[in-house]
Amino acid sequence: MKKTILLIALLFAANSAHSQIDFKQGSLADIMQMAKDQNKIVMVDVMTDWCKWCIELDNKVYSKSDVGNIANANQVNYKIDAEKGEGIDFAKKYKVTGYPTILFLDAAGNEIDRIVGYVPAKDFTEMMTDYEKGVNTYSYLKASLDKDPTNIDANSRYADKLMTLGQENDAKTYLNKIIELDPENKQGKTDDAKYRLASLSDKETIIKNLETFIAENPTSDVLKDAYVSLCEAYYYSKNDVETADKWYKEALAKFPNDESVNSSYGQFLNGRAGGLAEKGTGAEDYKKGLALIDAALPYVKGSVNEASSYYLQAKLYFNLKDYAKAKESVDKALVIFNRKLYRDLKDQIEKQLSSK
Repeated sequence: MKKTILLIALLFAANSAHSQIDFKQGSLADIMQMAKDQNKIVMVDVMTDWCKWCIELDNKVYSKSDVGNIANANQVNYKIDAEKGEGIDFAKKYKVTGYPTILFLDAAGNEIDRIVGYVPAKDFTEMMTDYEKGVNTYSYLKASLDKDPTNIDANSRYADKLMTLGQENDAKTYLNKIIELDPENKQGKTDDAKYRLASLSDKETIIKNLETFIAENPTSDVLKDAYVSLCEAYYYSKNDVETADKWYKEALAKFPNDESVNSSYGQFLNGRAGGLAEKGTGAEDYKKGLALIDAALPYVKGSVNEASSYYLQAKLYFNLKDYAKAKESVDKALVIFNRKLYRDLKDQIEKQLSSK
């Protein structure tokens, strides 16, 4: 077991410690001056030390050589903790409310655009390249749409940008415009617009609208996304575990190797196990939770959600007073994500072991 843990540690350490992006050190003023001197833009990764998707970004995006090559050639790259030092005022100034948020600034500190949340390496590279060129930014897309309001692609891109910036109600105007302009989906954007509108529905109608979309658009390129949204709506909005599980099984059958479907299902299983860890009333509940973690692990393997699985597994073993197994599990979680929450649980476990 010790050899296994060591191997996992080395693999994850290699990913996080060997970022291909050269993140500069110093104050914000130093970074902005550096950008000015080098005539480059600035990429600021606004993160926190508890943000699991920040770790995922480190492991799966920043570790890629092609991402690093582009970032290092065209930008001054910087990380800042939104809850420490200069990061506190910085996050307020740029109205950062979720993590990670990656800001792209000119040398004067004006925002060019941003990437919100975890984005896979391919998409991240494309967005980073566009922003450095001033392409597909908010202002660029708005100007394109002003120039040609009936351009379907411009409406689609602008709606997506508004959704990324949290302006969902404004986005609906442009999504509906796409449907009006191309009701027969000749340009392949109407089905995307219908899915996005369904996903933006209120709590009372989202399930009906997503189910209708799935039934009416069986060959859509966003069908997978609709399945995931529907599964999550049943679970998180309606707390209907049985129906959510049914739809997840259908999604997994249709898209067996898809990362987003697998990740969502793994988090669904983790969430159920977490509920039993927190609110279970005895050994039977805790054992059910462990079975859910066993089921989740294959779906979250290699992602930061694997750390969540091991942490919950440790809590369940702790509840069962199996402190030795609890320690093994929390150690695995800490190898993947050295988070305070996990360290605190390890301290509790070790106190129990030392008292024996």
